[in-house]
Amino acid sequence: MQKITKAIAAAAGGAATGTLGIPLMPEDTPWYGYLILYAITIGLPAVLTYLAPKNAQ
Repeated sequence: MQKITKAIAAAAGGAATGTLGIPLMPEDTPWYGYLILYAITIGLPAVLTYLAPKNAQ
């Protein structure tokens, strides 16, 4: 359950980052450019956080 919680938190951080990135997109960006922006900034951190091995101590 802890892995899922961390992945959700990473996705929330990615959503905030994606929202901040919208003004930096060129004006002639097609709709799927914004979709790709959100897919990368939300999906990548969430997946990598979920797949990361647990710290062994």
